[in-house]
Amino acid sequence: MSYLLCPLSSGQMHVLYEWRSDERNYDLYTCRPVQALPDESEFIGKLKQDIVQEVRQIFVMVMEQAPSKPLGRITLFDFNPRNHSAEFGYYIPAELRGKGIGRSMMGLLLERVFGQENRLNKIYATTASNNEPSTRLLERNGFTLDGRLREHFWIRGRRYDQLHYSMLRSDWELIMSHKVTR
Repeated sequence: MSYLLCPLSSGQMHVLYEWRSDERNYDLYTCRPVQALPDESEFIGKLKQDIVQEVRQIFVMVMEQAPSKPLGRITLFDFNPRNHSAEFGYYIPAELRGKGIGRSMMGLLLERVFGQENRLNKIYATTASNNEPSTRLLERNGFTLDGRLREHFWIRGRRYDQLHYSMLRSDWELIMSHKVTR
């Protein structure tokens, strides 16, 4: 199967709204305060505003054969032009988890930010210590655990550490050089 990572289009924004409204465990995936989901037009308006103002870049992964149907979302945000870094987050709908989509999507993002665009030196992500699928995804893609904020997540009455992972351009280049020599 061949995948593409494409900038989010206006026609796909409703899918992101559906994913957010259908996700029953949203509180497990963020350390930010969980707020009520706005109506769809407000949600889409905020997405458009953030994209235009370059607050975040939102990409969706699609199959080459079905480019209008997103399989997952990956977002770059908190751009720091001085340090050439950005944070990223990702989401895969429940019915598509565990099928390698996250790994493919992350590989495409790394190729884009380090291989094609050549403007960032580091990307990083955070996750809760109990989110084992996310930690596995980051580690399998070559991210380094930089540190943890102890008991930073309060999820359903329990406390978890927030894990900070990063990848440098030089890390990615080393990984890619090993893939070429195999």
